[in-house]
Amino acid sequence: MPHLDLPTLLSFTLLWLAIVPTPGANALMVTHVAMTRTGRHVALALLGNLIGIALLASLALLGWAAILEAFPWLRLAVTIFGGLYLMWFGWKLLDRARKPTPPLATGSTPSDYRKTIMLGFVTALSNAQAILFITSIYAVTGILHANLATGLASIVIMITCNATYLGALGWLFQRPAIRNGYQRFRRSLEGVMGGLFVFFGARLLWRALGR
Repeated sequence: MPHLDLPTLLSFTLLWLAIVPTPGANALMVTHVAMTRTGRHVALALLGNLIGIALLASLALLGWAAILEAFPWLRLAVTIFGGLYLMWFGWKLLDRARKPTPPLATGSTPSDYRKTIMLGFVTALSNAQAILFITSIYAVTGILHANLATGLASIVIMITCNATYLGALGWLFQRPAIRNGYQRFRRSLEGVMGGLFVFFGARLLWRALGR
């Protein structure tokens, strides 16, 4: 059985721990779900998001960054889709911000649960640049040159770090005091969140089309 390259994994873990808290669409998505839906929705959104992150990490490990570099049209298409998706979700929040405050969700249907999983999954995949970013982290820390067992362990570490951070955000913003405060200032907060999603999406499109 191949041994794990522990020094390489330690370098990767320390660097990834510094990257995880960086504000982005994933954290914003979990925060919004936590403040507006049930705990089950938070868990499902987190599950979908972690599956998406694991997929991106696996593609980076398999060398898909080279494929995206070799086929610029594919990279452009994926990035445009991701940018438009984030902007669409942002516009939905901006539209909600103009409407009367609805009651907090306490239940749902299987269809809605599936949509929540897809929300987390597609949010994770919305940035095709993430494959290139993760590949650069793999290169800097030596994961790309380590054995397969070490590469797979790095994915487990990545998922564990993201699950811990995003799960803590979900737990925090599920607290009654925060949810009640959110209801009080819902229109303003959803307007800000919608604007941020639109910003993240527009930034993706700008970077893709401005190359």
